[in-house]
Formats: sequence, C-alpha cells, structure tokens
Amino acid sequence: MTDARTEAMRKVLAERVRSEPSVQRHRRRRVAIWSGAGLATVAALTTGATIILGEAPVTDKTIVHCLSSTTVGADGSYPGSSATIANGDGPGRVEDALALCTQMWDQGVLSPSVDPTAPTQVPGDVTVPALQVCVMRDGTAAVVPSDKPSVCQSLVMAPLEESAD
Repeated sequence: MTDARTEAMRKVLAERVRSEPSVQRHRRRRVAIWSGAGLATVAALTTGATIILGEAPVTDKTIVHCLSSTTVGADGSYPGSSATIANGDGPGRVEDALALCTQMWDQGVLSPSVDPTAPTQVPGDVTVPALQVCVMRDGTAAVVPSDKPSVCQSLVMAPLEESAD
C-alpha cells in the first residue's frame, strides 16, 4: 500500500470519528422526542379512559358475572361464572348480585384452590375475598374479587354508580 493511500484512509477515518458524535446526538434527540410523544399519548388515553369509564348504573339486571380473578384472558374473556338473578316480581337488584357472588365464593364455586369434584367439600371452607361491583360494557353487573376501588378501571369496566334507591 502506498503512503498516499494510507494517508487518504487516515483522513477518511478521522473525518468519520469527528462526525460520529453529532449523528449520535441527533439519534438521541429523536429518541427523546418520540419517547415524549409516546408518554403524552399514553397520558391522554388514560385520561380519556378515566372520563369514559366513570361510574355507571347497571342497566341489565337479568344476569350477573361473578369473576374469579382480576385478570383478563388472552381472548378478552373474564374468568368466573355467570348466573341469572330474579325475584318473584322480575329482575333482581344489584345487591342480590353481590349476595349471589358471595354465596358462590363461600361454596367454593369460584375459588381456584377448591376441587369441585371432591366428596368432602363443605360450604364455608373458603375465605370469601373482598368484592367490588363493576359495570360491564353491556350494562350487566360484574362482581370482582378485590379490595382496590380502581379494579373496575383496570379491567376496562365502569365502577358501580351509587344510587339513592
């Protein structure tokens, strides 16, 4: 290799090293801008979801969903069981939904630690967790095992609207 060729390679390499930090600076700036935009979008969506998922009344009182977990399945379904509640005059009340799900927990229907086929299963052997009543998108009541008031929003449901009746 000639001395001229070696010198030309050194100049190209030196130029590349000098220009490298500015390229990285621009890249870092772009990452910071896009990250900020992403955080702003998430904040806006969270605020919107909070407004949209404000308290709501139960409009369909013919069925209640008793959830056994606060996780949503991969297909968007909620684990648990559903039941129809009714009294002699028609659909039941939301209070009946809470009582029904409490009874289902007490009997071990919703507890993952209970074997429903065991011959020695005795109602009342299961500790009933704290339960929250939420409203699903279709207007039905969903009773969720949690002591956290924000569990409804985390499951993309509305908290139950407190009514005066």
